Amino acid sequence: MMKTANSITLIFSLAVNSILFAQKVSIESLMKIKPVGIGTQKVVPYPGMIYLPMPFSSAEFKDVSQLGDIPSPDRIHSVALIYTKFREVDTFNQPKLNYYRFQNLKKLYPIVFEDTSIKWNVLEQRQATEKEDAMKCFHGFIILLKNEPSKLLVEKEISTMKSVIDSYHDSMIWVPEKIEWKVKRVKEETGFYIPVNKNKSKQGKRYTSSFLGMREKEYKVRRDSTVRKRSGGYYAKRGYYDTSLFKNVHEYNHLITRQWSNKMAVVTDATGSMSPYTTQVMLWLKNRPEVLQGGRFVFFNDGDDKPDLLKRTGSTGGIHFASATSYDSVYMALNRTMRAGTGGDIPENNIEAVLATIKRWPDTDTVLLIADNGADVKDISLLKNVKKPVSVMLCGVTEKVNKDYIEITKATGGRLFVLSTELAEMKKWQAGSEVKIQGKKFEYKNGELIKKKT
Repeated sequence: MMKTANSITLIFSLAVNSILFAQKVSIESLMKIKPVGIGTQKVVPYPGMIYLPMPFSSAEFKDVSQLGDIPSPDRIHSVALIYTKFREVDTFNQPKLNYYRFQNLKKLYPIVFEDTSIKWNVLEQRQATEKEDAMKCFHGFIILLKNEPSKLLVEKEISTMKSVIDSYHDSMIWVPEKIEWKVKRVKEETGFYIPVNKNKSKQGKRYTSSFLGMREKEYKVRRDSTVRKRSGGYYAKRGYYDTSLFKNVHEYNHLITRQWSNKMAVVTDATGSMSPYTTQVMLWLKNRPEVLQGGRFVFFNDGDDKPDLLKRTGSTGGIHFASATSYDSVYMALNRTMRAGTGGDIPENNIEAVLATIKRWPDTDTVLLIADNGADVKDISLLKNVKKPVSVMLCGVTEKVNKDYIEITKATGGRLFVLSTELAEMKKWQAGSEVKIQGKKFEYKNGELIKKKT
């Protein structure tokens, strides 16, 4: 089944055979598409894939019942005409048959020719060399649907996010000075001498002379305190906002309190599960507008509305840039990303987004990847191409820390931000190493951090 799915992915992702038309799609334009040779197209059940079969050497449809499974025409991502190269006679006119097949599809489902965003492919099966084998092959059209997000759900998330952001206000507060003392033990002479006789010593007897050097000096130990660190004693901006919609704000607290490089790029997962965390990113920018001066913000959604079947490592897409220094531009880019897609399958194209970011801003000195702990990195194989430090702020951690994000930080020399804890020097970790995250012990085992049971 996986082999079949992979072959279908390869077939449909050949962008060279996709055509976007400026006006309504004409059959004459479709006839100009250069066919792509494939082996044999399998017919397997797959979500969002509609089959419209035709007999061998015929333009008539055998079964069009699956058309009823298309929610609406704007959900169509691509259409492919599939036939076999085999000919019974040399005079057989394949282009003419293709023309009639396109014509009959237009009669059956004309609206598909009116949406100029739909991609078209022509696939020629070349494995069959005998008529008997050719007749067993699939002939006709395959329609692939978009991985379209629920518009109601997305708009609800955006509305919630806006509500929290609109509630934000800040004020200046006085942070009192806090002194951290360093205490050390200091050994000092008392000026007296200890009796040689142990009983007299225990009784507390002391002398003012050493009696020819026979008596030892008496010492006492006192505690000496020096200032190790001073903090506070200044006015600071404190941000306030409606926290009734989400309680844990570890990411926001860490973002606003740490100093970040002005050449850092922020790459944020904006798929469906991440709205509480993307909200905190925007609150951070409200609180620390100076961070905007770098103008390097990227949001990704794992392919926009691309069907999972078409997602390929390194070219999944759904990456949206905000190359501006204004809050509104970044906020609009986030909304645009959320409306364009919610991710589809669970693994995300994190590394593709990181690489695209570095390519766009080559002088970036570090990347802050804000990611979902519950989503594996589908393109972790591309990590070897990342030549900049990548620090990861991992959202949604409870019992364990996803090994993919540990691997990213270890391989690139970045840091890992988990809940309220910053982890560094992870290359030194060995199996069995323990770290504390928010006061809880986690053990490094099989490439991931697992919370220890108490």
